[in-house]
Amino acid sequence: MARAENKVKKEDRLFSLILALVSSREGLTKNEILKTVRGYSDIYAYSGNTALDKMFERDKEEIRSMGVIIDTLELPEEEGQTHNIRYSISRSNYDFPEGLSFTSDELTLLNVAAAAWREASLSSDSRHALTKIRSLGVSANDPLIGVAPQIRTNERAFEAVEEALENELILTFNYLKPGQSKPQHRTASPLAVLSWGGLWYVLAYDFDAEAERTFLLKRIVSHPKRIPQKTHPRPAENYAQRLRDELEELTRANIAEIECVEGSDAHLRLSARFGSANSSTLQFGYSDLELLADELAMYGSQLRVISPPALREAVRSRFIHIANMHVGVN
Repeated sequence: MARAENKVKKEDRLFSLILALVSSREGLTKNEILKTVRGYSDIYAYSGNTALDKMFERDKEEIRSMGVIIDTLELPEEEGQTHNIRYSISRSNYDFPEGLSFTSDELTLLNVAAAAWREASLSSDSRHALTKIRSLGVSANDPLIGVAPQIRTNERAFEAVEEALENELILTFNYLKPGQSKPQHRTASPLAVLSWGGLWYVLAYDFDAEAERTFLLKRIVSHPKRIPQKTHPRPAENYAQRLRDELEELTRANIAEIECVEGSDAHLRLSARFGSANSSTLQFGYSDLELLADELAMYGSQLRVISPPALREAVRSRFIHIANMHVGVN
């Protein structure tokens, strides 16, 4: 039988899992979670438990990386029987401490977050999930107010890449590298997606290079297409952390120094991100020279690149390109 695809977005599945674990009084076993929680239960009857088990393990790690503590309970008489371990999220870990106060702006943001949770937790999907949990004989509280993770991006390739990441799919797409006039056709399987410095990066296994490569989502210039009937199972590893470490290392290794015209738009914006408004000279790390050159070129004569020479030349080449485009234009 063909494997059913999971149409529930990851953020919705994580929300549903957090809601179920907070709502259950005695906790839920993995089997109860896979049978009842939206995002797992939708494909439970059509897929072997191995794929769902891997998805559940990844989701647990992601929720924990958000700072949410997932408690586990193993009864003494059932020690070693991992299928009977119960998972829960304790409300007591997130109660406000005594004496804590908020500003009016902070209270407004908290109320908005609470309203977002309330709307989602009272949805028909959430109510149906709680009914299914109760049908198993598990005690459950009503949905609680809290913070729901949400992912928003304008990158057109994001949804296809996220689906491939969830289901270990292989994608084909056109990728335009800096300095190239035509995009290259790439075949890759995503290993991790990471937001870094306001941009989305994808760590993937590149079948053309037969090695892992990092792609920038904004440089994917076609809609990624799935290769039918093929997957790329990957070993369990924290690929997102490895990608973050790689970008942090690049940022530490590559230092730019620029001088801004005091009071200019470049000075105000860049000093807010990289330095002090009291100095017109800024030093900061970067992970992608071409992206930084694109950004600096937008400020024109408001800044001067001191170092490195490669960045100075990259910005200069952009000025020349813009000038050439306007030759003969009245």
